[in-house]
Amino acid sequence: MTATKKLVSLVIKNDLAELARVSELVEDIGQKHGVPAEALYAVNLALEEILANVISYGYADQGEHQIIVRFDVEAGDFVVEIEDDARPFNPLAAAAPKVEAPLAEKPLGGLGLHLTRTMMDGMAYRREREKNILTMRKKIAIDHKG
Repeated sequence: MTATKKLVSLVIKNDLAELARVSELVEDIGQKHGVPAEALYAVNLALEEILANVISYGYADQGEHQIIVRFDVEAGDFVVEIEDDARPFNPLAAAAPKVEAPLAEKPLGGLGLHLTRTMMDGMAYRREREKNILTMRKKIAIDHKG
């Protein structure tokens, strides 16, 4: 973990066990910056969904890959950026699931991405240098203590 000013980065392996480290860091940043519990819950849930998808479905091989997760608290937003070298995938382009359809007609998958898009206040995707870069923003009210 490295820190420069407010920005914190964490490099994890493409292993689901690493999600606990990410969650711990989100909680730590939240405490240090007075981020409300509801916002931390949303950020943690969105991160878990996106990272689990990258780790579980993003790689064509079984090799070890690095995923970089960057955090910042700026201008009333909790900002998270995920950078990975998985297959190109834009979660914002995924079709919204038919939540009103009868259960028998619902395709498998897609609900987690839909939930993530709903819980975050802003998301942006770009493909750069053979990497997926997803930025998510959650609006927060900073509690300026002491």
